[in-house]
Amino acid sequence: MTEIDFIKKNKQEPDRKNPLDGPAVEPDQAWFEQPASEPPFARHVHTTPLHLVASTESRTNDWTVWNGYTVANTYTHIAAEYDALRVNAGLSDISPLVKIRISGKEVVAYLDHLLTAPVGRMKTHDTKRVFVCAGTGHLVTEGVLFRLAETEFRLVARSKHLDWFLDAGIGFEVIIDDVSGTLAGLSLCGPRAPLILADAGLNMAADLRRGKACWEEPARMPTYVSRTGLLGESQFELWVDPEDAPLLWNLLLAAGRRHALKPVGEAARNMVRLEQGVLLEGYDYASAFASCEALSPATPYDLGQGTHVALDRPTFNGQAALRKLVASGSGRVPAAFTLMGQEGDRPGAVYANGHHVGRVTSYTWSPSLQMHVAIGLMDIQGLGTSGVYTLDVMTGNGQAQKRVAQFVKRPFLHNSAAFPAD
Repeated sequence: MTEIDFIKKNKQEPDRKNPLDGPAVEPDQAWFEQPASEPPFARHVHTTPLHLVASTESRTNDWTVWNGYTVANTYTHIAAEYDALRVNAGLSDISPLVKIRISGKEVVAYLDHLLTAPVGRMKTHDTKRVFVCAGTGHLVTEGVLFRLAETEFRLVARSKHLDWFLDAGIGFEVIIDDVSGTLAGLSLCGPRAPLILADAGLNMAADLRRGKACWEEPARMPTYVSRTGLLGESQFELWVDPEDAPLLWNLLLAAGRRHALKPVGEAARNMVRLEQGVLLEGYDYASAFASCEALSPATPYDLGQGTHVALDRPTFNGQAALRKLVASGSGRVPAAFTLMGQEGDRPGAVYANGHHVGRVTSYTWSPSLQMHVAIGLMDIQGLGTSGVYTLDVMTGNGQAQKRVAQFVKRPFLHNSAAFPAD
């Protein structure tokens, strides 16, 4: 019998690079989006129900974090993924969105108190862009509200505020649950998206009008499909059980093969979002409850969403502050600019006639327009400068410059299928 030297064996190096072996081993970047010098136990990594199938499509190993979840930033190349969204179709993982189910016999009264506009006229399977304000009038979060049944709604929001929603529900006969873990989300976006849905057997969904939703059951998988999203093309969002999500992903990829469907990461999606001129929580403004030095809180009026505020009705959160803001005539407006620039530029402060009037918060190269586009927030007093403004720009090589920019109307590109519209 061969004698085994256990002491010697235990001293041997591990056969493979495993993050569990300790900080001396370089972590697998597909598992941890972090520098190799950071111990793997120093960060909690959450993956979505689609992470494994999405990983098989990745050729870049380029990941980003969204609401604490790891999602693809790019799968192959940002230019190819952008073209897919604009010319054919792109498939994306949107599971990190927060989903809150609100139900009960007083659910409409509760939502009317919570939101800046009433919801009583919504029919089953209607959707509505909604805004939630704190007492200061600043946005807690925004999202899309779905009416699932007479006394049941689902709010899909950008950020988590369950405790605040629960506090707002005191005195109302409602049940409020965070169901984020029970629903995976997929986005199918692009001119050929309806054709792909039809080829996948989702015929009712393919014919949905903007702002509507329906139930489908492809391959016996109950799937709630809505024609919602902020990307400006024909966009659909599919909500499904986490266990079915990988199967639905593969079903759509197979149906979309002849339509040049591609998996699309957050980088290309953000480019299209910018071209649509949509200001987004976490990118262009901060939640009223967030601690963020780079971004400031915003009101619905700051975002150009005054049509989503109904002041002349019973009391709702932030109503008094919003009334004062309207009466004062002060506040900010969403600003959109085009300018000449280079890769790596970072625009910042906005000046009108030498006076600081605002700040650029998002910036990208637009392949469709063949110029750089920027959006941000600007004081109302900054309007009326013949459309010409100056931006502070930090170049890619660290030089500070001032650049002339042209103030333009949003969206930069007009897409009739955009939802929700400003």
